[in-house]
Amino acid sequence: MPTLEKDIEDYLVEFQEKVPKETQDTLCNAIKKLEESDCFNKALKVGNKIPEFSLSNQDRKVINIKDIVEKNKYTVLCFFEGSWSPYAILELLALQKIVSQLKIFNASLITLCPQTQDKSSYLKEKHSFTFDILYDKNNTISKEFGINYTLSDEVIAVYEKQKIDILEANRNGTYDLPLPGTYIVNKNYEIIYAFVDANHRKRCEPKTITDTIKKDIINKR
Repeated sequence: MPTLEKDIEDYLVEFQEKVPKETQDTLCNAIKKLEESDCFNKALKVGNKIPEFSLSNQDRKVINIKDIVEKNKYTVLCFFEGSWSPYAILELLALQKIVSQLKIFNASLITLCPQTQDKSSYLKEKHSFTFDILYDKNNTISKEFGINYTLSDEVIAVYEKQKIDILEANRNGTYDLPLPGTYIVNKNYEIIYAFVDANHRKRCEPKTITDTIKKDIINKR
């Protein structure tokens, strides 16, 4: 069965064939520095409770996380950086494949992103996503989860050469982004699974999400 990890590996093969080694080295060094930093010690972990929040979705409808958590047995929250990221697109496409299974488990999938609502609306329509994309303006919620970081000048320069305009995407005057973060929350707002990685090329495998929920259901019988 195809996996998200395999999809990312296939993309990286093409990326490495097309992109100059100097550019690849710059991006790899930036990942290494982020991995070696201690700026994510405050990231929410299993056992922590998530904060209550309200954000508007891609259609500018206000979504209160309280309503989602209390309506479902499980809530899956996935932070991604924007539709400009090929890794994020691969992740979202993979997540769409488990939406129907999540419904069987009485679980809801919510994604959060700092990019503007018009971009998220286009993204959802283009790929026929059936989950909401909440507008995390100024990365307010990713900061509360402790998974926010700022792009280095070297990476910004690379992105600009690749015509990736973070300032235009987020329109908040910063180069702040969320790390890839996936959380499974129960009805008590408690995190029962957490995935955060300083390497933006690594993403939570959707099967891990469904397997975690299955296991939790079985343990509660």
